[in-house]
Parts: sequence; structure tokens; C-alpha cells
Amino acid sequence: MNDSPLNDSPLNDGHNHGEPSDQRDAVAGFFAAARSQVRDQPATDLDWQRIVHESRRSSRRRNRLALLSSAAVAIIAIFAVFLWQQNGMGDGVRRGEAIVGGNPVTTGEPTSSPSSVSSAQRPTTVPDSFRTWSVSNAGQSTVYALGAQDCEGDDACPVLLRSGTNGRTWTAVHRFDGTDVSAATGTDVPQVQPERAVTQTRFATPQTGYVFGGDLWVTRDGGASFTKMSHPGSTVLDVEINSQHAVLLSSDNCGQGVCNGPVYVTRFDPAKGTITGPDAQVTPRAQVSAGTVTVQNDQVIVQLTAANAGASIAPMRLDDKKLTTLNAPPACSGAALQSVTPATNSKQLQLFALCNPQKAGNSQTSYTIVRSDDAGKSWSSVSRGALILARLGDVWLAAADSKHLVASAGGPRESTGVPAPNGDDSLMVSNNGGNGFGAATPPKGQQLPGTGFDWTASAGGGIVYAVPRTTHGFWMTSDYGTKWTVVDPRH
Repeated sequence: MNDSPLNDSPLNDGHNHGEPSDQRDAVAGFFAAARSQVRDQPATDLDWQRIVHESRRSSRRRNRLALLSSAAVAIIAIFAVFLWQQNGMGDGVRRGEAIVGGNPVTTGEPTSSPSSVSSAQRPTTVPDSFRTWSVSNAGQSTVYALGAQDCEGDDACPVLLRSGTNGRTWTAVHRFDGTDVSAATGTDVPQVQPERAVTQTRFATPQTGYVFGGDLWVTRDGGASFTKMSHPGSTVLDVEINSQHAVLLSSDNCGQGVCNGPVYVTRFDPAKGTITGPDAQVTPRAQVSAGTVTVQNDQVIVQLTAANAGASIAPMRLDDKKLTTLNAPPACSGAALQSVTPATNSKQLQLFALCNPQKAGNSQTSYTIVRSDDAGKSWSSVSRGALILARLGDVWLAAADSKHLVASAGGPRESTGVPAPNGDDSLMVSNNGGNGFGAATPPKGQQLPGTGFDWTASAGGGIVYAVPRTTHGFWMTSDYGTKWTVVDPRH
């Protein structure tokens, strides 16, 4: 039963009633008496014209008021749109910022604490669908591989593998759920990844390491569990670790595979639980599609790739709290240095770099190789045209020492010019300091991947890794490139 007074009113008893005056209502009686006093009066033409005139004047007043009201509403609406474009709708979120769980966006200064944890998981066998994306040597015969396995539907899930036998046997130690792999699969994978992406791994010790893409996660128990770390910038471009010296390269205002800067360079201690900084920052003059950092002998070299193929950004060295441009020598014929890499086994810092790419045949490119023994302050020419690589995409250079170099070409794939029809000449080796190169010899029964290699690096000693990203396994040499093996973690 409803006890509302409205339902107790005589007006709601279901019967038809007259006006309230019929119910002896005093107010209704007053109006009825007033109406009875109204008398009809004869109207002349003059009276009618006055009525029309007053009506038109009132109408004009109403129209003016309506126009003024409409204009005021329009001004308020325009002002509201302006505020929305500048500040966003509610909660102080500004345009261009990501909205994630109510946490503030990190721009330059890191957030105060990590925002989430991926709980510890038990090791399992390597999935049959696993494909290698990234490799890191943690020392003490421990190697980590980050890749993807097939999961629900057509999606891919990042999975971290661990080997305690220098790559002979593997176990899966952690699967990452809730990530964004929308730009991490296929044959053309951009380095600038979405916020929740996980595509690369770097380890400082067998127990402590990182996975990153747009996000940055740390493990301190050998990959069993991970904690998301706050850091300068909203998107991680690269992480590099050498002799417990770690450097983070990150940026703001990133999306669709490019960043509009600024770019932050941050040193940090892997033994500590937080990352402060940044140490230095720069706003590139062009959109950035990739960024890498190298660390050797406590020297940090930063390289940024312009999104526009016609633009170039010179590499930089971190000098205390500023970034110093590394100028190319005359041997580069005005072209910027690229693929700068340190010799990993040298006591003194030695840098090698490529420059002056020239067309060689329909689908090959030749390069000039230069070397610096003073942290990039000056460069000397090593060879011109000795290195010829298949035109497949990005080029990587790895140096074990002053004599042993490995160069590769691969993804992201070449989008201009005539691409190479296969992976021939996508992995080249030099044992005379870059004066001459020869093609790497594939293991028996293997052939070079048709799309080349997405990443190549020296891990110390004679070890060099080359990762195609498009295959189950990766390539490895432990004798400076003389003999190569294909490591397939599934077997």
C-alpha cells in the first residue's frame, strides 16, 4: 500500500470532478467573481491598430532578448569547449594525458610509488607457440628471453623465460596479463609502444631485471613476480645496464608509434627500489620514432631516430646534467652518425659508428665505418663501402672489442626504396676492426630469416645475440661471430 498524501486526495479517487470552485474553494471563487465583472466593449479601427502596434513592439523586444540570450549561451559554450580542450573534463586531467586508474601522469618527475604488482608465478614448460622478442644475459650462465605465446582468441601474451644453463634449457617463469600487444606483433614493430606494452627485457643480475615497452616493471626474485615502477616520462623507449650502471630513456606525449618529446635520460641504481631524476632532458626538433641508449665505462650515449625519413638527429653523450651532440667527421660526407656502439671488452672506451649510407645494387646499402677513442669527441675513418647490408630496415652494430664487429639489418622493416627480397646479407661479421666484412654462416640446416634481425648486441666476451622477433628462437655466437647457433627455447 502507498501512503502518499497524493493518493489520499479527492482528485485521485477515480471520479470526474468540476473546478475547485464547485468544491467551495475560496481562491477559485475569487477568480470566478472577477470574471463575472468583465464586460465586452466595442472595438474601433484605431483600437485595433494600437493593439497590433503594441504586439509588434513586444515581439521585437522578445526577439532582441532571445538573440541576446542565444549569443550569451553560444559564448558560454565556446568558453566551455576551450576549457575542455585545455584541461579535460573533470579530475584535472589535461589533453594528451593518459587516464589510468586515477593515478597522476608522470611527466618529467616520477610518481611517488609503484602502482601495481604482478604476483609470483610458478615456473612452467615453454609454450609451443613461443616467439622470441628480446634477450638479456644476466651473468652466471643465466639468460632471459622475453617473447609472446598465443592466448585467448587471436591475442598474444608476453611471457618471460629463464635459462640457468646459458641457453641450453629453459623454463617459463612469468606470463603478463592485461598488457597491450596491439603494436607488438607482425613484421613491422615500432619501438614506441602503447602505455601497457611489454616487449623488451634487460637484467642486471640473475635475480634483478626489467621488462618494458610503454611500461616499466622490475623483478627481484628471478622473474617470479614483478612490480610496476614509476619513472620520468610516460613512455619507456629503452633501458640499458652495464656493470650495475643503469640508464632509462623515456619520453612524453607519445602515440601511434611516435613521440613529440621531451626525452628524458635518467641514471638509476638497480639495487634501489625507486627511480628519481631525470638527469637530463632534450626536446628534439623532429618527432621521434625510436630511441636507444648505450652504457660503457660509465659513459652514456643516446641515439634518437626521427620519424620523418628525411630528418636526422645526431647522437648525444650525457655529460653530467647535459647532453652533448656528437658531430660526425668529414668521412661521413655531412651525414649524421648512426648505430653508435661501444666495444664491450675494452678497458678504455672505444666507440664504433656507421654513417653515409649509399645505394649498392637494387636492394643493398653500403656504409662508412668510423671509430672514436675519446668518447665521441673526435672520430677517425675505418672503412668506406666495406660493409654492405641488405636493405631491410633498421641497422644494428655490435662490437666485442677493437677487432670483432657484427652488423645486422631488419625491423622495423624498410618502407622506402626497394627492399631486399630475402634475408641474405642481413648479418655480417668483421674480425679486422671493420676494414672488411663477410656474411655470417648459418648453422647446418638453417637459413637467415627472410626479414632480417630486429636487434643485435654484444653481451661481453665473444657472445653476440641477434634477435629476428619473427621466429621462435634467436641467433647466438660465443666466438665473436665465427660460428652461429639458433637457440629455440621450446626444445
